[in-house]
Amino acid sequence: MGALLSRLLDETAMRTPEAEAVRCDGASLTYQDLARRAFGLAAHLRAAGLEKGGRVAVFLGKSPRVPVAFHGVLAAGGALVPIDPRSPAEQVVRILRATGAHHLVTEPAQVRVVREALPACPEVRHVLGLAREDTPGAGDPWDDLRSATADRPPDVAVADLDPAYILHTSGSTGLPKLILHTQAGAMSFVQWAVREYGLTGSDRLSNHSSHHTCFATFDLYAAARAGAATVLLTPAVLMMPASLAELLERDRVTVWYSVPTALVQLSLRGELEGRDLSALRWILFAGETFPEKHLGRLRRQLPKARFSHVYGSTEVNVCTYYHLDAAGPAPTPLPIGRACSTTLTRVVGPDLQQVEDGEEGELLVRGTTVMSGYWGDPKLNRRALVRLPVEGGLEETFFRTGDRVRRLPNGDLTFAGRSDRQIKVRGHRVELEEVEAALLSLREVDEAAAFPLDDDEGSSSIAAAVISRGNIGEAELRQALRRVLPPHAVPDTLRILESLPRTPTGKVDRRSLRAGFEVPAEAAGG
Repeated sequence: MGALLSRLLDETAMRTPEAEAVRCDGASLTYQDLARRAFGLAAHLRAAGLEKGGRVAVFLGKSPRVPVAFHGVLAAGGALVPIDPRSPAEQVVRILRATGAHHLVTEPAQVRVVREALPACPEVRHVLGLAREDTPGAGDPWDDLRSATADRPPDVAVADLDPAYILHTSGSTGLPKLILHTQAGAMSFVQWAVREYGLTGSDRLSNHSSHHTCFATFDLYAAARAGAATVLLTPAVLMMPASLAELLERDRVTVWYSVPTALVQLSLRGELEGRDLSALRWILFAGETFPEKHLGRLRRQLPKARFSHVYGSTEVNVCTYYHLDAAGPAPTPLPIGRACSTTLTRVVGPDLQQVEDGEEGELLVRGTTVMSGYWGDPKLNRRALVRLPVEGGLEETFFRTGDRVRRLPNGDLTFAGRSDRQIKVRGHRVELEEVEAALLSLREVDEAAAFPLDDDEGSSSIAAAVISRGNIGEAELRQALRRVLPPHAVPDTLRILESLPRTPTGKVDRRSLRAGFEVPAEAAGG
């Protein structure tokens, strides 16, 4: 097998053409179907002037069009730029202009946003997926693309360090961070995942998160490497945990990968009792803390599944992992584990010197799965990517994760919090993770999010939002917190909500939540 993401679909389609590749809403594509459609799309892009390494934005909702577009862009030698399908026009403009994308693959459902965005993006020369009358520059609607298939991909000489995709995440300034991964870097993670989780052609992997996130690298590409099927979970299914559980049972999903929040919802509201989910053999979770009480309950509900805590930001994909012991309780706190075979880790102090085992420090990562860098942002690259000495008198590039960790005597790493989630309240240091953990330790609380609120004088206070069961009120919650937290760590503002805003991966969207808590000064005074 090759080591390039762009060749992955062609190799798998030749090996197992009749195997199911994608399933969505009861419809499916074989690898041969997927390859022919993707290669047809690749031919359209090349005919429209796409050159090797040219950026192609993909602005699609969750459907089989997504893997067709992803593999098609790669097969054409392009650099894939997935855009969150929920993005407003202003965000679409930022990403298109920042990446210099000349090509856009979209669909009729996005026509309103595309029409609004394109006048501000003159560099976009070619739009696929819309009828010509829908918007200037459009051509090759999906009906035409579906019939224009090809048996082989275009002949493009792609190298291992050529770009594969550029993902975007929210930056602290509100502007997106654009994260570039190479062909070989992405494939390195894919090959590790297939080996570590024993993926085969008989597996069915769930695709829970939006395709513009790093989770999709596992869901789509690791599945393709193994010849497995990807089951696309649409927003309509994800809104109803009971319907999701029914789908998992019906489609015999074998591997699940998501943030813990999605699994908490499935455990609490999925009506798992009585479901035959015995096909689930691996449950992978990442991106946030999995509350102990929820993790324990889900493990009891799914006793035949193995659980794996994987860790890594979009910049590094997955860099460490920890498989829970099937027979015993989960350790507290749950380790993020040890480095994958593709990465090396280092724990350092403020001076970037290694600290002793057991001491807290910032986690640095280097290896084949680490990003090339932030696209078009040399200042951010200088802060995040540092050259440090390694064995043999050489220097290598490390990514500064911003996460605080400790290394245990057995080599496992434990997460100690984010550097940017430690705040000072009335002179005291407060870990917001500690506040959330205290809230979640209360029997009545199902979910919790804590965050700082700043006043006009630059002082911070703590706010928290929870989803609770029963008739407990804010006063009782605050009283219960006083029994487990020091006075300065008890939230000044506490609200019980019916739901928490989510990011596309299912994490709590603290930025949106915080905006809902902030009250203009004139309103507060009036």
